[in-house]
Amino acid sequence: MKQAVRGAVEHGVRWAFGVDVYPDAFERIAVMDRHARLRGLFQHKLADELRRHPLLFIHVPKNGGTSLKRALYAFDPGHATLRYYDWLAPGLCRDATSFALLRDPYDRFLSGYDFLRNGGGSDVSIQPAALRRLAGIETIDAYLDHLEALGGNWFKVDSFARPQWWYVADRAGKIAVDHLWIIGQQDADIAALLGRHGLPAPRHVNRTQRARHALSDLQKMRVERLFRTDFELHAAVAKTPGAGRMALAALSVPVVS
Repeated sequence: MKQAVRGAVEHGVRWAFGVDVYPDAFERIAVMDRHARLRGLFQHKLADELRRHPLLFIHVPKNGGTSLKRALYAFDPGHATLRYYDWLAPGLCRDATSFALLRDPYDRFLSGYDFLRNGGGSDVSIQPAALRRLAGIETIDAYLDHLEALGGNWFKVDSFARPQWWYVADRAGKIAVDHLWIIGQQDADIAALLGRHGLPAPRHVNRTQRARHALSDLQKMRVERLFRTDFELHAAVAKTPGAGRMALAALSVPVVS
C-alpha cells in the first residue's frame, strides 16, 4: 500500500514538473527558485555525509562515475548537478573541492546508445518512464532524431543522454566545478586527489555491453551539433588537465531554464 501511494505521488510530481525521472523535479525547483525561497524545504535531500565530505563529486553519467562515487561515499548521491548543490547548499560548493570527469563526446554518445539498447548497464538501469519515451529507437539515426527533436529541453530524456556541461555548469551558464579531468587520460591525477584524502582508487563497475559502431560523417556532424559545448569543454580540458572554474571562465554554456 505504502509503495503504491509513493508511486502515485512520484507520478504526480513528474507530471507537474514535466520530467520523466523523479529527482529531476528537484532539479526543476532549483532552476525555478531563483531567490532560493524554497531551499529550506528540501534540506533533508542532502545527506549529512555529503555535507561533511571534503570532496564533492559531480557524477556525469556514462563517464565512469559509478566506480568513483562508490570509492568516495557510503551512499549514492545520484546524478545531481552542480547547479542543484549550489542552490540547495551554497556552503558545500564553497567549502568542498568539487570535481567531475569528462569523456570524449563521440565515445560517450555511442556508449549512451549502447546503454539505451541494453536497457541499462550491469549495475544501473534506465528509469522506466524515460525508457518508455525512448522505446522503439533501433538505430543511431533514430536516436539522433529523438535528441534533436528535444529542442534543447534536456529534461525530456534520461540523465545518461544529456550533455556533460549540464552537470558542471552553474545557473549563470558558467563552468563552476573546481577540477575537470578526462577519464583514461588523467587517471593518475584523480587517484592522487583521492589519495590525499585517504581514499582508494576506484574499481570499474557498471559496465555497459558495447557493440562496434562507426559513425558516418553525417552522424558525426549531428553529434557535434547536439553536443557542441561538450566538444569545446573536452578540448579545453585536454589542453589544461584539471582545469576548472577559473581556467574555463571564458567558456559559456547554455543557461538552463
